[in-house]
Amino acid sequence: MSISEKIIEAKEVPLRTLFSEEYVFEVPIFQRPLSWREENFEQLIEDIKDSMNLEEGHFLGSIILQHKQGNVYDLIDGQQRIAALTILFAVIRDITEKPDLKKRIQNYIYQEKDPYKGLPEAMRITPWEDLEDIFRRYVYTLDGTKRFLEDFKKGRISYGGKYDPVYHLYEAIDTFTSKLKEVDLEEIVKHMLRNVYVVCIKTRDLTTAFRIFNVVNARGLPLTPSDLLKSENLGAIKDEEERKKYANIWMSIEDAIGREGLDDVISHIRMIKRKEKAKRGIYEEYQELFKGDPEKGVRILERGVKFIDYVKEIADIYDQKVLNPEIKVRSKERESLYKNIVDLMREFLPFSDWVPPLLAFYHKFKEDSELLNFLLKLEKKFVTEWIAGFTPTERITDSGKLIDLIEKSRSAEEVLEKMLKPPMYSFVEYGYRDEKELLKSRLDDPRFYRIYDGKLAKYILLRLDMEEWELENFPGYQNIKEITVEHILPQNPPENSEWVKIFTKEQREEWTNKLGNLVLLSGRKNSKAQNYEFKKKKEVYFRPKCTPFRITQELENVNEWNMENLLSRHKRLIDKCISIYAKIA
Repeated sequence: MSISEKIIEAKEVPLRTLFSEEYVFEVPIFQRPLSWREENFEQLIEDIKDSMNLEEGHFLGSIILQHKQGNVYDLIDGQQRIAALTILFAVIRDITEKPDLKKRIQNYIYQEKDPYKGLPEAMRITPWEDLEDIFRRYVYTLDGTKRFLEDFKKGRISYGGKYDPVYHLYEAIDTFTSKLKEVDLEEIVKHMLRNVYVVCIKTRDLTTAFRIFNVVNARGLPLTPSDLLKSENLGAIKDEEERKKYANIWMSIEDAIGREGLDDVISHIRMIKRKEKAKRGIYEEYQELFKGDPEKGVRILERGVKFIDYVKEIADIYDQKVLNPEIKVRSKERESLYKNIVDLMREFLPFSDWVPPLLAFYHKFKEDSELLNFLLKLEKKFVTEWIAGFTPTERITDSGKLIDLIEKSRSAEEVLEKMLKPPMYSFVEYGYRDEKELLKSRLDDPRFYRIYDGKLAKYILLRLDMEEWELENFPGYQNIKEITVEHILPQNPPENSEWVKIFTKEQREEWTNKLGNLVLLSGRKNSKAQNYEFKKKKEVYFRPKCTPFRITQELENVNEWNMENLLSRHKRLIDKCISIYAKIA
């Protein structure tokens, strides 16, 4: 029975068959570009070399093909491996000094025109569109890989950085060239053709090919949910030209927000639609969203064009309102406030449960003028609930309730009116009448610095610091990964230090980790300065590039750090924090 009679055919295929006139491969437009790195190419060649000492064959995994016509197949899965093997053969061709081996390898990777067999001239693998010309000039041409290395190192080949497919081609050629030194090239070619195999899964139907792809890859999760959903939804588009169009749309999303950003969007969309904590894998939950409720005839999401259009809409909002946050209103101060609050939440909150409601709100109402008002209430809600000790499950549940409110509300004003009122927002069950009582109690905690491993202290200090700026001139926080929280009164002062004379043991135990004793520093913190006396500490605090924080600069005019100054600063910071959130109603 031939492939034309079977829905699926799967069998073990040696490389001598794969690199013969039986197969010509094309990379579909929707596949990710050449993305293997040096370590991948190194692993491939080392595995092949190591397997030469084994009696059994070497298995390279499975590839999934959709049969197009004659000996031409689309590579639905396996394009990175087939491309890497092609480059490997080309490198061997160019470094061997044996003319017969050169000629035979060229025939393996480049199909010559044969009018008697009806075979056109063709590359064994027609690569990604942006690499087709460079493959033709350097991979499929005799001595091309040698010229590529020379041209690349002399700057004759342009590329856009270390994530550019052209750079990955350089990594492949350079790695294979170095790893093949002192290797018997004839023997490794014989081994590759005779003893190296793939499992080749073929189908004529693209939808079936995508289904196989999803099943094969979803088990071991080598791909992300966005990869799987990409293949599934492109496979649901029957018209080839429309499929190419939407493949380019998907690629444009990845280019705009990155693969990690797209994975985040996929996760946020799941939350927007499910409004509850994930109970299984994201990909599995999407299958339920596509299925919907058959009895009611309700489909939550529809595969194909509509799904990709929706992903694009949400991804654009994520890019413009979260990753590169901006709103267009008449007030520069409000524009700056929106940007800096989002930056602060995105970088310093250890959870992203606030993002799906923000995306849902803007997607429905599309009002920049109301988005800042929503954000301020959103921040108050999630930060105060975090301070109160809400569990991750409770935060996710509240996020779902807020999304439900957004869906059911007729206007942005209705959402803003209800989102900070019971039952949407309440601390009664936690023993507090309102957020004022909550903040006063939790910010006065002697263990404040240690709550959530210091993450809460850093967020609150940054939020307080932001309030000290004229927002139109606020530059934002730079080098965020180097921002640290420092204790003014040290945690472990030396016994003979001024700290032990100024503060009693009981005072140190109660006040060292309280809010009033904490400051922000930027740059590498000098660990030796932690136990310095106050005057010398200030020299460290006010070094260039060390203290861009207003909340720390205030200490410059303080001559001595004692209980009086500590108490005063502590009370002022708590009152300031309460006033920030209390004015948002």
